[in-house]
Amino acid sequence: MIDNLDPRSFLYRPDGLDPDKAKALVSQSLSACDDGELYLQYSAVESFGFDDGRLKTADYSTDSGFGLRGVSGEMTGFSHSNEISEAAIRRAAQTLQLLDPAKGEKAAPPRGSNRHLYGEANPLEAIPFAQKVALCQQIDTAARARDPRVSQVSVGLSGSWSVIEVVRPDGFVATDVRPLVRLNVSIVAEQNGRRESGSFGMGGRYLYDQLFEEARWDRAIDEALAQALVNLESVDAPAGEQTVLLGPGWPGIILHEAIGHGLEGDFNRKGTSAFSGKIGQRVAAPGVTVVDDGSIKERRGSLSIDDEGTPTQENVLI
Repeated sequence: MIDNLDPRSFLYRPDGLDPDKAKALVSQSLSACDDGELYLQYSAVESFGFDDGRLKTADYSTDSGFGLRGVSGEMTGFSHSNEISEAAIRRAAQTLQLLDPAKGEKAAPPRGSNRHLYGEANPLEAIPFAQKVALCQQIDTAARARDPRVSQVSVGLSGSWSVIEVVRPDGFVATDVRPLVRLNVSIVAEQNGRRESGSFGMGGRYLYDQLFEEARWDRAIDEALAQALVNLESVDAPAGEQTVLLGPGWPGIILHEAIGHGLEGDFNRKGTSAFSGKIGQRVAAPGVTVVDDGSIKERRGSLSIDDEGTPTQENVLI
């Protein structure tokens, strides 16, 4: 990306769709709907896979496209394309003609938010290719020197940069530029013919600089190695029920699968969720506290806006 280039130029081009035309198309396409929006997105993604002491994979790709959604009563129509153009949006709008005309009031525009939880800089371009490969090599070397039982090390480094824009039929427009980087370290330890593995990952909506800090990637090595060594001493778990203590982080996925879908708005609005009508009531055992916050600065699950331009809630901390 060229310095000072408007990120929206990846969505709108002089020889194609422009912002004013997009507003007009959305207003026309969703005129018979209660609600809906045009969602435009451009993304660039890269990844590095370092294994067996050498670079195994290095990938880079860009994608762009749009989704057009219309809501009429209980019916929702959706169409999408990887071509951002006036003609493609008009074709997509034909799908929404299958919806029954709306009979209720138009949905109000979402509340705006001036909170920016991350910067707009592109992490893919801030550090040269060779330095990213060198970091993977450095982590590999350091991990193998950490303990003689280390027999294999895998390092994954990835980053993405995306530009999204939401255009509503009422003229509301929300734009967001989203950086994201991640580092994963996996270690295999061997002892007395037994092999066990451990892994650790970190990342967020910031530039690669933080992952290049030695203290941070050194911690990733320590955590992955500690897991592998503990697993080397592990024994089969006994059968039957037992108490399990989950720490913060990825165990939030277990929580999501157990109750997350039941907390979704549509199910509660329709009264089909076990949690319908229970706002303000205790729904978990005493002592269980769940914090769902998608507004923590630079967190992987945080977004300044969601797909309708409002504050979002995506991080789960237990």
